[in-house]
Amino acid sequence: MSKRKKRILTAIAILLLLLITVLVCYFLFTKKNNNNLEYDDNATAGIMPGVDIDQRRKELQEILDRSMIAFSINTSPVFLNGTSKGNLMVENPGNNAKLIKVRIILDKTEEEIYASKLLKPGSYIDSVKLDKVLEKGTYNATAYFLAYDETSGEYIGQTGAQITLTVQN
Repeated sequence: MSKRKKRILTAIAILLLLLITVLVCYFLFTKKNNNNLEYDDNATAGIMPGVDIDQRRKELQEILDRSMIAFSINTSPVFLNGTSKGNLMVENPGNNAKLIKVRIILDKTEEEIYASKLLKPGSYIDSVKLDKVLEKGTYNATAYFLAYDETSGEYIGQTGAQITLTVQN
């Protein structure tokens, strides 16, 4: 093959490579990663005229307050023995605006060892007796807090906290 043909083939290969690179870059940088969402050209950014911003904030805060569950619990309660009361110290803070129920589940066996009844906002349980007798030892567990609407009783959701129970004798 002559030098001239090699140069022509090399030039064509370089041009093809350049063209392919340009096409790949074009598709990578112009491809929409938003699942082909189409935005309305007629939309205006901002808050609609006549909307009370303070009222909107209040409504949004109420939604946020409804979705959050406040609670307090002793993360390392101690029980003298398997049948005695221990210092669980569960609290439903007054600002919670929800009824809560507490369930304690052993992590190892997934067995429920305690379940409270509903606690009103601003109330607490200092000490509890477990629903299941535990032998002497230390137990990793999860305390689940189930939240309910204060007026309708409708279930809202739940959250949990890791705790370590100690039974001394």
